[in-house]
Amino acid sequence: VLPPSLLTTAERARDEGRALIERWHGKGRLRYAVTPRFSLSASEPLLDVCEELLQTPGTWFTTHINENTAEVDQVATYFPARTHYLDTYQHHNLITDRSVLAHNVHATDHELEVMAEALAWAAHCPTSNAALGSGLFPLRRHVKYGVGVALGSDVGAGTGFSLLKEGLQAYFGQQLLGPAGYPLTPVHLLYLATGAGARALGLADQVGDLGVGKQFDAAWLRPQPRSTLDVVLGHATDANDALAKIFALGTPADVAGVWVGGQQLHSAGEGPMPSPCSPYSRPQEAA
Repeated sequence: VLPPSLLTTAERARDEGRALIERWHGKGRLRYAVTPRFSLSASEPLLDVCEELLQTPGTWFTTHINENTAEVDQVATYFPARTHYLDTYQHHNLITDRSVLAHNVHATDHELEVMAEALAWAAHCPTSNAALGSGLFPLRRHVKYGVGVALGSDVGAGTGFSLLKEGLQAYFGQQLLGPAGYPLTPVHLLYLATGAGARALGLADQVGDLGVGKQFDAAWLRPQPRSTLDVVLGHATDANDALAKIFALGTPADVAGVWVGGQQLHSAGEGPMPSPCSPYSRPQEAA
């Protein structure tokens, strides 16, 4: 039984959602995401409120789905009138091209068909799935049905925010699936951690790669001298080999600088920060 402080009502959820939209949505690069925990924590009236909030232009929808078999079975019991787990959201018009669904480890073929038709995305959270024993993500089946996939961390159950770690675990997972897996190259991992995420969030025209005209969102990796990563990068045979070594051995400690919108927001070194590459305004709280 959850403590009262973690419980809510549809009316309270509506009021809080509207307040958050008013305060943050559209401020700088921020957008509001309607985020029910998952179907098992949401009543039908609360999902109706989610549908209502999602009518606000530019808002997004994200939640968990098909994370483990026990959860899938519980959802079927809790929502007997629904065709499958995805239908608990689809019934409320929450599955669109502005939907990002975490996990989706145990999706049915029909669910993948519906996601592909709606242009909804899956957020693969490999360290979380491994830590909880949820199963191995069926990437090949997502690709078969045309469902977009990007990397996530689900840090509540995952082991950190580093997409280098998530990428490496994604590689391991596909290898463990054998013939059913989708072999991932270093370039695949880079795309999953960058361009795929930008596409999933509808930002591919702004970020996701270093193309001309896009905002400069970047992380600079500079391993410590004589560290393992530093040594092996010195022996990399080409860019692909170097990228493989970065995913295998890179950690947040190797990040020497972070830029968002052309402005450096983190520096692990000494000396002045570079001038901004493009204007970037931090979101301001609404009055």
